[in-house]
Amino acid sequence: MALLEARSVARDFVARGGTVQALRPVSLALDAGEMLVIRGPSGAGKTTLLHLLSGLDRPSAGEVLFHGRSLGAMPPSETARLRNRFFGFIMQQAHLLPDRTVLENVMLPCHYGPDPSAPGMKERASQLLAAVGLAELAPRYPATLSGGEMQRLAFARALMMEPEVIFADEPTGSLDGENSRRLLDMLAAETEKGRAVVLVTHDPLVMRRGTSLCTLIK
Repeated sequence: MALLEARSVARDFVARGGTVQALRPVSLALDAGEMLVIRGPSGAGKTTLLHLLSGLDRPSAGEVLFHGRSLGAMPPSETARLRNRFFGFIMQQAHLLPDRTVLENVMLPCHYGPDPSAPGMKERASQLLAAVGLAELAPRYPATLSGGEMQRLAFARALMMEPEVIFADEPTGSLDGENSRRLLDMLAAETEKGRAVVLVTHDPLVMRRGTSLCTLIK
């Protein structure tokens, strides 16, 4: 059984004057330890597919299964708990809380987890910040960070709950070459630990790092 599977998922939106097809039917399967790269022209539905696979949106047709369970059959509250516990996200925008410190932003998923006061969470967050080279910035606030630092902070936050799947939407878009390679190395290291990665990109450097490829057609 695949860790994550999409069966003929498609997404349509109702717009003025008719229906707009945001994503043609797609089927794929993702196993633990795999890095799936999603590529395609602008408007082909790459981010839409990522949202469907992660349960952030529901397909108009088809279904997405995680460990054989259909995300669409779950109530929204259960899907939200699943995302927090088993999925990590690195989106195009870091979505950081401006009134929380760097360390507190990394720890944010814990507050929505089954045990917000579990021991060792602060230590784990500090270790993750050190791993992405931001240990000295722990007491600072997001407004003082560069775009690259924000993206590395988002990566640390994505790992906080030790997810089974990491979803990354253009994760190197705001990074220079050195930091892009560093982030890709860290993602690859997570696959070696058995985690799966779903990665949307236009970057040829990123595409070469994937173990499988999904090409969307507009």
